[in-house]
Amino acid sequence: MTIGTTPRRRHVGFTLIELLVVIAIIAILIGLLLPAVQKVREAAARLKCGNNLKQLSLGMHNYAGVTGFYPSAFVNNARTGFAHYYPGWGWGTLILPYVEQDNLHRRLNPTVNFFGPQTNTPAVPNADTQTALSIFRCPSDTGPALNPFRLLPANGSFAMSNYRAICGTDSSGFFNANEDRNGVMWQNSKVTFTQITDGTSNTAVIGECMFDDRPGVNKWAAIWAGKTGLYQGGVRISDVMWHLDNNSATINGTAPQAFSSRHPGGATFAFADGSIRFFRNGGDPTIVKWVGSRNDGRVLNIDF
Repeated sequence: MTIGTTPRRRHVGFTLIELLVVIAIIAILIGLLLPAVQKVREAAARLKCGNNLKQLSLGMHNYAGVTGFYPSAFVNNARTGFAHYYPGWGWGTLILPYVEQDNLHRRLNPTVNFFGPQTNTPAVPNADTQTALSIFRCPSDTGPALNPFRLLPANGSFAMSNYRAICGTDSSGFFNANEDRNGVMWQNSKVTFTQITDGTSNTAVIGECMFDDRPGVNKWAAIWAGKTGLYQGGVRISDVMWHLDNNSATINGTAPQAFSSRHPGGATFAFADGSIRFFRNGGDPTIVKWVGSRNDGRVLNIDF
């Protein structure tokens, strides 16, 4: 044994190459798992969105059970001038007591108060009409809590909604206020159960609408409190407005109010009986639009 020497210690740990290999393996695993995690998240978001639409549709159904008719797309009794431009309380406000928002409904008091003046003048929001309600929001939509495009931003923004009323399919006389549509909800409508001759399970009442302000897309979603500025207060399902191609600038319906969604592959619609269906991209819009009418005699027994 040599005096004055100490045993050499063996270093324990990763070499640089081993560390790089471990990092590469972790990166590969993350790359494999991330799409699966995103699919799970989207599946959960689509389920929540569908549940929102179901609860809203059931709220309408219960409203009709109490009042005798489905809610109007919006309520405004102005009969002169450009009455279809006047603001008014929307269907979202009318059904609040039926979706566990009775306190908010009482504060708004839509049977007494007006949503904006009875003239072609925008309404001004307050704390209640700016209340974000999760039941009106699709979890997949990344838009802000307040909608900067619906009504005039100079007067302030209202709380966002990703769901819009369906007023029918036809466009004849579309600019005439209070004219009877062939759907379920439009300005001052009072459609009864018996007037839905195609059956409540065959007539759509609400569809998705996403918020996407990218140039060339310009989908501006909706607000839940009320309506102004776009005729009947609902959107017709037509060859150019029925739905979407998600996350792209090639959306089938080109108008800002067109039905649209961020769900991969399609959008969810709610029916008058409280049921929901997912309409897939690529469906024939001349067929799909039939569900927007309550009385055209067409009953669709097809898988959307």
